[in-house]
Amino acid sequence: MSEQKLEVFNVLNFLDRGNELEYVLKEGEFGTFPSAEDCINYLVDEGYLEGDVQVSANVEITAEYISKKYIVSELKDILRENGLKVSGKKQELVERVLPVLKEAHDARNLNVAVDKEKTYGDLQLTAKAHEFLKENQWIDLYMFSLVAFRFTDYETYVESSSLGMVETALNFCDEILSRSLVANQFLVFIDALTAKAHVYAYDGDYESFLDYDLQRYILGLNPIVMDAQTYATYNVIDDANITNIRRVIEKLKMGSLKKRFDRIWNKSHIKHATVPKKTCFKLLQRAIDGADIEELNFDIRQKYFDKKYGI
Repeated sequence: MSEQKLEVFNVLNFLDRGNELEYVLKEGEFGTFPSAEDCINYLVDEGYLEGDVQVSANVEITAEYISKKYIVSELKDILRENGLKVSGKKQELVERVLPVLKEAHDARNLNVAVDKEKTYGDLQLTAKAHEFLKENQWIDLYMFSLVAFRFTDYETYVESSSLGMVETALNFCDEILSRSLVANQFLVFIDALTAKAHVYAYDGDYESFLDYDLQRYILGLNPIVMDAQTYATYNVIDDANITNIRRVIEKLKMGSLKKRFDRIWNKSHIKHATVPKKTCFKLLQRAIDGADIEELNFDIRQKYFDKKYGI
């Protein structure tokens, strides 16, 4: 039920923010629900949405109709069942399926569900839906900040906390930071730093957000622990991290980045630097100014990381 709860919240929240239902219905894969349409039907049946749901028969089978109704895997299944070629782009599959579905529709072949179509009127969120969103606002924070961690774990943590939504999320991050240090799980550690930064951003505290994102950058270049297996796919400078830092600097219109960087470096308690402090700051400035992150990573790995980690 937990994963379904997450999906229900996301759909209701999406609609509550003024987005169109048709964008939900275009989704092919939909988690615990067989399809987006099944999810919408569930929300109507459970009283979260209200409005007109009509079923119309004798749908005209056109290429456009098929393209909207079926995803590629479904088209291939129909073709395979009819002994037809299944390779090609989606439009090719649509054209190949078209005569099959037209024939099935004309013969009212119930094994091919093309002779009925549901249409949705102006569905609205009910009072029950608004209450559900209010009670589960913490899921919105989870989606914004904590998706690197399992939803069920965070749900259990929320249920056991008596603190406010933001305080609970910060404590959750702190516990992961502590456990990952003990277990030498460096990638989990920097994921938790990123998550904590985003919790502050969710709360509108961009000063703290920048501090933790800077710490994530500094420790990314100076890992607390690193093994060969982790290093094989490790990006020293994270592109999203740099984008976040750049955007917040522009938003805050702050003063000296160097002073803040020095403060966060000292706070990070780096005993044995992999990349020297001055070099770290110069690389940060280059990245913020738009240098190619992939090239920076290649150079840093060659100069500072490969030999140290025995690659």
